[in-house]
Amino acid sequence: MQKYMWFLSLMGLLHAEECSLLILCYHTFSPHLQSPYNFSPDTFSNHILTIQKAWYRFVSWQDVTNNTLTGTKNILITIDDGNTSVRTIEALLDEMGIKPILFIYPAIIGKVPYALTWEDLDRMKAKGWTIGAHGYNHLFINQQLYENDRKAFYREIRYSKQVLEKKTSENIILFGFPFGVYSPLTIEPLRQEGYRYAFTIVRKPALWPPSDPYRIPRYLMTPSMWNHLAKLLTNTNHIALKE
Repeated sequence: MQKYMWFLSLMGLLHAEECSLLILCYHTFSPHLQSPYNFSPDTFSNHILTIQKAWYRFVSWQDVTNNTLTGTKNILITIDDGNTSVRTIEALLDEMGIKPILFIYPAIIGKVPYALTWEDLDRMKAKGWTIGAHGYNHLFINQQLYENDRKAFYREIRYSKQVLEKKTSENIILFGFPFGVYSPLTIEPLRQEGYRYAFTIVRKPALWPPSDPYRIPRYLMTPSMWNHLAKLLTNTNHIALKE
């Protein structure tokens, strides 16, 4: 029986009493880009409408951390990398009152045509959007990098925070692992540098408060993942709150 309950929890089929949220990890919103992580603005708009119709609440990072999170029907939008296509959904997010987390790797900001600028980030931050670090060069922050290039390993953690804090005048406490990849030796350097939360890519809801604030799960949004989630959102028995 215990093994069966664990399986249901893993698949997202159990209720429980704790608060939880589904954290969605998006990347780009281009009408033309061919990528498994891209959605057109119209498709993303349909995602928002589907979530609303399922009576889910869009929450911000401020909602999550100021003790206003309740129940299990919560959605937190996160957007990785800082692609310029974020601008194409900015008006929609403003209209719906959705305040995402932007996980940014500073090496490209304001330097390449496909990246947001620091002025973009200032504008978005002023609306209540949250900025988090995403490495400096978007490298795999794992044991292989640690062993092969110790300087690059720490630059991804330390320098990304320093640059973001200088440019945004914000205390950066959130870290999104590039590619969702990390190793156990990554966690302590994050803690020492002042990060309080880190986000992975794992297909399950996030309990709140988290049992491990440095391994918070997110759903990596692809068309197949969205199809999976869309079915779950209309099933009132879908949310797994057991880690």
